[in-house]
Amino acid sequence: MAPVALRLYGKRDQTRSDDLGLVAKYLEWQTAAAGSQAMKELEQFLLDRAMEHDSPTLLFDLAREYLMAAKVIRPGVFILAKMVGMGRKGASDLTSQLVGHLLAAEVCADLERMPVVDAGLGMTRLEWLVSPARDASATSGEDRDRQADLVARDRRPPDGCVGAAERAAPVPGPGRAPFDQPGAGAAQGA
Repeated sequence: MAPVALRLYGKRDQTRSDDLGLVAKYLEWQTAAAGSQAMKELEQFLLDRAMEHDSPTLLFDLAREYLMAAKVIRPGVFILAKMVGMGRKGASDLTSQLVGHLLAAEVCADLERMPVVDAGLGMTRLEWLVSPARDASATSGEDRDRQADLVARDRRPPDGCVGAAERAAPVPGPGRAPFDQPGAGAAQGA
């Protein structure tokens, strides 16, 4: 191409958009108009990711990567930011819908007290529940207190979570009875 031709580039209306369309077609990328299937899929993708993550920056980056993988030309930044906001709101609404039945008045009152400093503990209930034990001698007692508090509130630790007392207890092996049966830990018939 002669350098003189570049001097005229952009003088004609729609030159850039025409060329963008040609390059996109050559690279097999597509545009996504509002309401198109590609945009609906992006909305669903953002809702699904927003159920896992709440960071708008992360969701924006994930949407950008999703569009690149799908070979879809990214819509404007403001449109994409608005879609991220809609995905976050949708995830919040869906979460409320899914767990709303669990939030009885008593549970809500307990949750409201979690960030309030408890004079007996010298910290909030939330800090106390997530803080590690201070020393080895206090560990089992503190863990038992935490578990008792959870059980008293009819809350169980997530599956797979065990306290220090359970981690320190010997595992039943040959010659030992399971812990929850009479004679637990005693040697059987020698």
